Amino acid sequence: HRQMSIRHTTLTLSPADGGEGIRGRGEDQRRRSRLRALSCGRSCGGRAMTLPDLPPGTPDRKELDPIEMAMHELAYGVYVVGSVEDGQANGMIADWVMQISFEPRLLCVAFEDDSRSLARIRQNGAFTVNVLEEGLDGMALAREFLQPFDASKIQGRSEAASAQRYHKLDEVEHTLRPSGCPVLDDALAWIECEAEQFIEVGDHVLVIGRVVDGEVVGSGDPLTSVYTGWTYSG
Repeated sequence: HRQMSIRHTTLTLSPADGGEGIRGRGEDQRRRSRLRALSCGRSCGGRAMTLPDLPPGTPDRKELDPIEMAMHELAYGVYVVGSVEDGQANGMIADWVMQISFEPRLLCVAFEDDSRSLARIRQNGAFTVNVLEEGLDGMALAREFLQPFDASKIQGRSEAASAQRYHKLDEVEHTLRPSGCPVLDDALAWIECEAEQFIEVGDHVLVIGRVVDGEVVGSGDPLTSVYTGWTYSG
């Protein structure tokens, strides 16, 4: 199971939830990671940003896999994909989401081939894509969905922690579409799709969905990996 990372720092669950937290580098490094994503000639709030020195022991960029480093420069949106199974709605964080056709309107979402959400969509034939809003509130909302339903997918956990199941929508306000798929109350926008094709590609499955409904409900900008510093790439 490939974990979302924060600029080459493995992201695990916080200690309060039975995990180890962000390994090794702490809040200061997370802040630097996000700054690194916003720098390199880019600006934030109209001002150029200068990065502080990284802590001792941080790998030099030249020591890392150059192909992986290049892949990490691909920018993605940060979305919550909603699904349903036997009346139980679920949400998962997703990055690999894109429009692939104007007429008809089609979206493509890439799922790990053992994804529970993928199994739900195969069964129910529908899903929603919730576009999150840039800012601290949007990041906090995204974090609610970083935990997989089946905790054993995260490596290195104790047997007790691995046995847990997480119903991520229990603490998140949402409504249900007629399909049973969730729309988050605090999303910037949402799109509803009917699944039309499932295409196995490498270690992922591409789900092609026909867009049947959608709405913009917020007024901000969409949350992206450039803002968060999170990566799901390499």
